[in-house]
Amino acid sequence: MKFANLFTTLTCLSSTALAFPTLFGRSAEPEPSNSGVISPLAKYKPSVFIINMFTLEQNPFLEHFDLVYNLTVPGLSPIYSEVHCNSNYTLCQVTTGEGEVNAATTITALSLSTLFDLTETFFLIAGIAGISPKQGTIGDVTFAKFAVQILEYEVDARQMPSNWTTGYFSFGTDIAGEYPGNIYGTEVFELNEKLRDRALELAQTATLDVGTKGNAEFRALYDYAPANRTPKAIAGDTLTSDTYWFGSLLDETFANYTKTITNGTATYATTQQEDNATLEAFIRFAKFGYVDFSRIVVMRSCSDFTYADYFTERNETTWVFTKGSQGGISASTKNLVLAGEPLIHDILQNFDTYNNGAYDAENYIGDMFNTLGKNITTRTWGVLDTVAA
Repeated sequence: MKFANLFTTLTCLSSTALAFPTLFGRSAEPEPSNSGVISPLAKYKPSVFIINMFTLEQNPFLEHFDLVYNLTVPGLSPIYSEVHCNSNYTLCQVTTGEGEVNAATTITALSLSTLFDLTETFFLIAGIAGISPKQGTIGDVTFAKFAVQILEYEVDARQMPSNWTTGYFSFGTDIAGEYPGNIYGTEVFELNEKLRDRALELAQTATLDVGTKGNAEFRALYDYAPANRTPKAIAGDTLTSDTYWFGSLLDETFANYTKTITNGTATYATTQQEDNATLEAFIRFAKFGYVDFSRIVVMRSCSDFTYADYFTERNETTWVFTKGSQGGISASTKNLVLAGEPLIHDILQNFDTYNNGAYDAENYIGDMFNTLGKNITTRTWGVLDTVAA
């Protein structure tokens, strides 16, 4: 019985040591090897963490930055199972996998990992997106203050009311265009505007890749700016949806939804599949001090347009999306690094300045439920009865 009790005690102590490594000795440095195997007592405190969603987004960063260590983290995507870090662990990168479920699961695993102390880390979400031709062009790099999730009913468009343009309408309503009657809490996130503006300011010093002759010819098919101009870094809010949609009527519907759900505060520019899920995972951990929600930047470069309004037939619109080559992937992935690197270097070189509050949020940051308990009177959107008690 005494031996059994001793074994139980040692097992409990071992489990505690794994969960709270800093209580049981100094952080261990990994052995430089191809295996990436490190001590379970290791603890790293990155200044910057890059978050990509899939291979075409991650590769430019892995190729550009000297990320020499590969750390296996339980709970990451089966096909993106490692975090990559530079030699002193001040810069790290993770790939979530595409779609909302992958994004939320990976960020949850990362936030819970005992390998990292993320309490002072700045996060750069860096991915590609579709761009509304009313707001930008292929090759643009956008920086968001708002991330809006498309959470609505959808009726088959062949059976919708005759005066509707699409089958989407808000939860808890029966008329298109109304403010939702039911709120899930993940519909809107507001980010640190001061940090966003700093990231944009730095990105605007970069010379972006304008793409190929084919890119220029494709932009020229639109007879208006900004769709037909050359790429630049701009402010622009982003829409999250697992559905990879396209078409001018949907673009208009979701632009209106963005205005409705934010009381006219946000303007949709880009569309992607992960950001609200990533932010929801982060805000849950920010509430308990694991991460700082004010240190997140959402950067999306633009690989394609959300619609081609120079075509009018439905089959032609589908052809443009599925068969036509917009050619924006190469420029957009290059521009992720070109536009993101200035912020990364600025934080790494001036971390004390950033860490001591130079770019602390002055606006409301958070979600519909005010999970972080911020001053709700500074929020310009939402309704007070959605605030968590």
